[in-house]
Amino acid sequence: MDSTLVITLVLVGAVIWLSFLGVAALRSRRREGIPPNQAPGITDDALETRRLERIQQGAVLLSAFLAVGLAVYYLSETDRQLGFVDQFHEESVERGAKLVGAGEADCWSCHGPNGVGGVAGYVEKRTGVSVSWAAPALNDIFFRYDRDIISYWVTYGRGNSPMPPWGTVGGGPMNEQQVQDIVNYLESIQIPQQEALRKTDGIVVGQLSTLDNADQALERAIIEQRQLIADIEGAPRHAETLADLVALARRALELSDQGIDRDGDNLSDISETTISELTATAASLFDFFEIEAWTFDPQNPATDGRPDADVADHAISTLQSLTPRAPILELRMESIGAALTAEDEVDSDGDGLSDRAERVITAELAAARTALRPNTLTVVNLDPERASSGGGISDDQAAATAISGMEAASINLTVRTENAERLLGPARAGLEELLDARVERLWEISLEGVADAAFAGDIALAERAVGVFTGYCARCHTSGWSAGTPYAAQPGSGGFGPAVWKGRPRVQFIFKEDLRDFLLVGAEADKPYGVSGFGNGQMPAFGAVLSSDDLDLLVDYLWAGDLNGKGN
Repeated sequence: MDSTLVITLVLVGAVIWLSFLGVAALRSRRREGIPPNQAPGITDDALETRRLERIQQGAVLLSAFLAVGLAVYYLSETDRQLGFVDQFHEESVERGAKLVGAGEADCWSCHGPNGVGGVAGYVEKRTGVSVSWAAPALNDIFFRYDRDIISYWVTYGRGNSPMPPWGTVGGGPMNEQQVQDIVNYLESIQIPQQEALRKTDGIVVGQLSTLDNADQALERAIIEQRQLIADIEGAPRHAETLADLVALARRALELSDQGIDRDGDNLSDISETTISELTATAASLFDFFEIEAWTFDPQNPATDGRPDADVADHAISTLQSLTPRAPILELRMESIGAALTAEDEVDSDGDGLSDRAERVITAELAAARTALRPNTLTVVNLDPERASSGGGISDDQAAATAISGMEAASINLTVRTENAERLLGPARAGLEELLDARVERLWEISLEGVADAAFAGDIALAERAVGVFTGYCARCHTSGWSAGTPYAAQPGSGGFGPAVWKGRPRVQFIFKEDLRDFLLVGAEADKPYGVSGFGNGQMPAFGAVLSSDDLDLLVDYLWAGDLNGKGN
């Protein structure tokens, strides 16, 4: 031990000991009085004075105050507590409104503005194809689920879908209070029940339209997958050049504080000119210069001195020649073809092309010219004499955003170039899956067959029943339905929820009435249903969102068992 420390401890101990001795000596000299509990009591004469009476009067007044005050406090306390409950709830709703917004959970990016329903990007598991997954509406969710199951979905997410977990116990970033804040906010934006009921007609029409347009959706998916393969194969063509352009643009931005800056926007004139030219050059790498951006005038039968019909034929031939390299151009050709073959259209200039066709061709040629341009690439035209060259965005911000977009496109090309073989395998497998779907057509429903099986041949009732099922049941009971018809399995063959095709409801329920009662309230948590079911709350209740007639149609459709109308 250090000698200095030893000396210090000895001195401190000595001071304490001397202090103790001094205090003890002083106490021994002082005469101690009689303790209060051993002293004689005060006489009655000393106690019974005006002073005692005043004390007694004060005690009476205090007792009266307490008697009245406690009663008043009791009567007002309930309202005060309820007021705090309301206040805490309102504050929770306000916090929830922030949590669902951009920068936090960003719920509306998938579920649509104010929870009206939307789409989310997702990789469909069977095909490996990137799809737009239908995200359900949240503004009527409390009519379908109870609060506990909604909290469960927010906490744990929905596996095998784009919905991630948000609660910490589910692997997300939010604590229990934040989850409840979100649930409270969702409850506050629920639409009236009558409005939820009125949504059914629109949902049914939309679902029937989806089935009617399933072929077009599949062909579009095939074209887009072919384009993905072409993009991967063509990535090396521009990867190095774009990387060089990004380096030059980044260098120009770094040197933007050097040189003349006439508009005072923190970008030198030479930097603005250079960045503008580089963004244009980067975009031009992907543009089709073979496609001339003709502008057809519905009031003029000629374009550039040639008949409109000849110019249109030439443009279509050009598009056709480029489709091996850019399959996505087939979509432009389909749009033009549909406009050209439309009947009963106005042709103001009598050139054989309707006014609408001329407008469509003009728009589609412009779109085709830039069809392969990455969506992160933007061309900026920075004006050295203006601090904001357009859109209310400062030039320095516009330049930084454009260069970031160039970098994103460059990184994408580099990744595709360096991992071409690894990416091409799954992409080609996805294309094969889509081509198989073209043959199998699993999504297809014969309304005539459904009508015969369940509705005594009534097509209108069959349409309504199919629309209700696909709009309210298919997302859980038909695997892949939320990804789109090209990826859907046979109707009711099972997915997140059990299979309900081929008479399965008859296995669980003895009578149709039992099935109807179940659909009314859903699978209530910890309660039995049917013959052998036990609810966990995840099967929604439809009694508040479907009319009695629609419920009857749904029951008849499920009870008949032939959900695709083909007997299989």
